[in-house]
Amino acid sequence: MGLLGKARATGSRPVLIIDDDPNAIVLAKRALQNAGITNPTVCFSDGRTAIAHLQRCINDEEVMPMFVFLDLKMPGIDGFHVLDWLRRQPALRRLVTVVLSMSAATEDVSKAFELGADAYVYKFPPVSEIKTLFQLANAMLSVEELEKALWPGIKRPAEIPAETVAESPVEES
Repeated sequence: MGLLGKARATGSRPVLIIDDDPNAIVLAKRALQNAGITNPTVCFSDGRTAIAHLQRCINDEEVMPMFVFLDLKMPGIDGFHVLDWLRRQPALRRLVTVVLSMSAATEDVSKAFELGADAYVYKFPPVSEIKTLFQLANAMLSVEELEKALWPGIKRPAEIPAETVAESPVEES
């Protein structure tokens, strides 16, 4: 079922919060509430259990999240590793992933975007920023649903094996 997971059957998809700081999780939940986002939240305090949960989402055993708030600096499997793993999963490539970090280090910001973060916001973003991120997640879901409805069976360029792509002949003038 891919990005949508069980969402069609269950309605509102959860927001996934991955952060080792319990206070940060409480503040992230409060920020979502203040932004008027009523989706349920699913929280993990480490990268290992978050990856296991996302794998269950891919397998349609759990509801696919609407979007992810991801802390970078966690013990064990950190947020960079989670982000790298997430972007290597075809079913999760469009899952809006927002790094939520206290780090303003240029190398952290650059690495997060290189690994595929959709946004990098500092703890804790204003309500307007959270609303914008939620709108982005809704738009990505809409694109995914449209593609499935309008173009079933059409493969994206990344899904086509390189050896099956023939070079186009170039006409000389």
